[in-house]
Amino acid sequence: MKTTENSGDLGGDDAAPRQAYMPTAQMARFVTGRGLAALGDQFLLFAIPLLAYKLTGSASQTGLIFLVEWLPRVIFLPVAGVLASRILGYTLYVYSDFIRSGLAIASFALMYLMPDGNLITLCVLAAGMSLGGAQSQIALEATLPRFVPMNQMIRAQSIIQGTEQSSWVAGPALAALLASALPTTSLLVVIGAVYGLTTLNTLSLRRWLRTEKPAEGSEELLTIGLVLTGIGEGVSILRKLPAILGLVGLAMTVNLMVGVGMATSAATTSGIFHKPDTYYGILSSGVGVVGILAFFIVPKVAKRLKPFTALMASYSLICLGGVGVGLANTFAEYAVSYAILLGTVGFFNVIMRTERVRRIPSEYFAKSIGIIALLNQLSLPAAGFVVTLFAVSYSPQSVVLGSVIGSVCSAILFTPLIVHLRNPHAPSHPPSSHG
Repeated sequence: MKTTENSGDLGGDDAAPRQAYMPTAQMARFVTGRGLAALGDQFLLFAIPLLAYKLTGSASQTGLIFLVEWLPRVIFLPVAGVLASRILGYTLYVYSDFIRSGLAIASFALMYLMPDGNLITLCVLAAGMSLGGAQSQIALEATLPRFVPMNQMIRAQSIIQGTEQSSWVAGPALAALLASALPTTSLLVVIGAVYGLTTLNTLSLRRWLRTEKPAEGSEELLTIGLVLTGIGEGVSILRKLPAILGLVGLAMTVNLMVGVGMATSAATTSGIFHKPDTYYGILSSGVGVVGILAFFIVPKVAKRLKPFTALMASYSLICLGGVGVGLANTFAEYAVSYAILLGTVGFFNVIMRTERVRRIPSEYFAKSIGIIALLNQLSLPAAGFVVTLFAVSYSPQSVVLGSVIGSVCSAILFTPLIVHLRNPHAPSHPPSSHG
């Protein structure tokens, strides 16, 4: 892995200019490129479960691939945070997108040339894309403040959020349209082309992206010991913040319900309601529509409700959607419930992230956020394991309903921690922490 001092070899040899921030026009192009990458991510979320179900005809095997897709990402998150603090974002974007592009095209070729190994190929594809997506996500969060001035940060973040929300609507719809005209495996070529375009876009912006100044101390040689030390410090800090631990526990139960819902969606759409691939795209686009509506409604609701009340209201909506998914008798009922289950997660996330910023002292935030992300997303591969284990004996909808019941029971156990959120005042300051 290149260090910050010799990064950017893929970008040519022209010297980086000495300007602090990226010009507005180039910033817009960069954000558009990351939005295109988000579109590729949505194509993946459409294609991988659908391919898995078509290859195996089994909801249980689809859950196994969901586990393979998310477990590497979760394990890699703390390491991705360390890399993002030491390596130029330009280098991380280029390599993660370039590798994902090559991996998608190579997977398509292998599925065509060696169809007997399609399941293994899909597992490798899912795991590789998972790692690339994790690094790209963390790199964006960590490096954006280095080349965007604070007076433009809200605008940049809003545009990024808007492009991501739009990709949630457009991605599945476009993927479903393509899947109706092409074999499902051909979507991998489209995904490879999308990531190829984002790579070229980033390369074209190297003059500005390479002005980024990495964090102080990044020249120190990265070792396993340093990574483990940073993880240990993050864990130690979180143990002293009960309100944040309550948030983490609640988020883990949300991700379990959402993960089980996602892992069973293809099997439910195609296997239970016997709908074609286009309906699976409509299902996913419905989530994006609800997400965009929530994006406009949440700020107004958040002003009227206390954080604890808003958090519990959003959690209740997610549970309601999960119950609806489990009990739906028609595809229309299922689609509406699925949109509520996944679409209202944005409401929950806004409140959760706001409370994290409010309650974690800024000097501890960077050390904590990687661990929080790790714990929050740990229940996503667990969801794949749950589906793999129980979808053999129970219907996909029953597994979703069981995940809701289990999540609510688990959330009750976090009540002593969650009640700390009712104090909206001074953040929880942990005792002195070294390192």
